[in-house]
Amino acid sequence: MHETSFNQVIQDYLTGEDLQMTTYEDIRQALARILVEEKGYPVQNIQPRYKMSLGLDDVDYTINLDFVVTIEGQPALILGFCPGAVSTYITQYVSVARIFPGSTVPFVLVTDSMDASLVRVEDKKELCRGYHCIPPWEQLQHMYKDCPECTFTPERQEKEKRIAHAMFALSDGYCSSQCSITSGKSQADS
Repeated sequence: MHETSFNQVIQDYLTGEDLQMTTYEDIRQALARILVEEKGYPVQNIQPRYKMSLGLDDVDYTINLDFVVTIEGQPALILGFCPGAVSTYITQYVSVARIFPGSTVPFVLVTDSMDASLVRVEDKKELCRGYHCIPPWEQLQHMYKDCPECTFTPERQEKEKRIAHAMFALSDGYCSSQCSITSGKSQADS
């Protein structure tokens, strides 16, 4: 299901910016609130709506990652909301984490707001399943510290980029760069 605007504005929990209210934005805002208020994540360590370019051949495709959590300035966790079965979204988030600009992100957490899966990116091993799997801030810091750095060959990264591009294009429930919600234009303006 594609994300739809309700033509209303809400305030972003993390940044205070005005955002378009959409079919999924209230869930993202609830996730941000959980990260900060229940799990102890510092607001400054959570980057919402991270835009990542997946330049592939002659096609430039931008995806929006719901949250990128950093530790000591380095990406540690990508948290993605998915409007469907969690297991069907894990591969695309692992692929994005493997080609993240600068360095591999060691963990991804994918949730549909009822279920969640915490996955180690290096070997795509599911570490925890269920909504309780969002690690508290202190636990995430320990996990990050104990996780060995992993890198992938340029050939492998190119394959991961193709996987991410194909899967995000197919499941683009959270708008790409062509979507009117993120560009601020209404459907009529497009």
